[in-house]
Amino acid sequence: GDKEILATNHVGFACKKGLKPESPNQDDFFILQVDDWGMYGVFDGHGPCGHDVSLFVNKMLPGQILRDSAFETKPDQAFTTAFKATHNLMQGEKCQFDASLSGTTCTVVLHRAGMLHAAHAGDSRAVLARKQGGKWVAEDLTPDHKPELDGERKRIQSSGGEVRKLAGDIPHRVFAKGKMYPGLAMSRSLGDNVAHTVGVSEVPDVVSVKVTEEAKFAIVCSDGVWEFISSQEAVDMVAKFGKAHVQDATDSLCKEAWKRWIDEEGNVVDDITAIVVWLNDA
Repeated sequence: GDKEILATNHVGFACKKGLKPESPNQDDFFILQVDDWGMYGVFDGHGPCGHDVSLFVNKMLPGQILRDSAFETKPDQAFTTAFKATHNLMQGEKCQFDASLSGTTCTVVLHRAGMLHAAHAGDSRAVLARKQGGKWVAEDLTPDHKPELDGERKRIQSSGGEVRKLAGDIPHRVFAKGKMYPGLAMSRSLGDNVAHTVGVSEVPDVVSVKVTEEAKFAIVCSDGVWEFISSQEAVDMVAKFGKAHVQDATDSLCKEAWKRWIDEEGNVVDDITAIVVWLNDA
């Protein structure tokens, strides 16, 4: 099957529905390998139609990136244009679902010509694992887009929104000024049309890093993994399995994430998606 074929290319993946009453799996992902390059995406939907949004973005975004004239030479530009275009397709009456209070994170990693390019909106984190002096070191490629971060808060406030943490709640959320909606716990996403009227943005942050000899593998996951597992822990877990057992490593990471949700939350588990890619020109 797909897992066996991809494992020979040193790629592992898993996408598991969580334990959330009445909710389908709202995570989605893609793996695209062409000749000497690969592109990988993770989408974590939220809201009543979050599964529709993540599926739609998964279907539309890769093509938008590949068709962009800047893809070959300026992937950062192609990512930004594609994120905006895909988000815009969810506006207006032609859209087949209601994206007013539903959206998705969006993280895409391109491995090509000795470089790793990562674009993201939201909190589906991509991490690079480096081996430095016999030690594994995790490097976050995509800082989570949290509303309370200075730059994010300023953009939201200047757009007529505000960032508040409600009594008894854990995350800071985005609200229209003086209102109790939309209450989004991230500052960038695709979809979420109401939140985008008060400063939430679909524009990704894009980073490019050279794949040096010490850069060994990348991990891209929805926050079903990152909620209770740190980047460093995840790198250490995956590294133990080695390149030849990448699928076992990915399954094990997701199993541990599930266990920690049960330990922490009892009977609630978020949807869990993970992609692990060993970097062959390392």
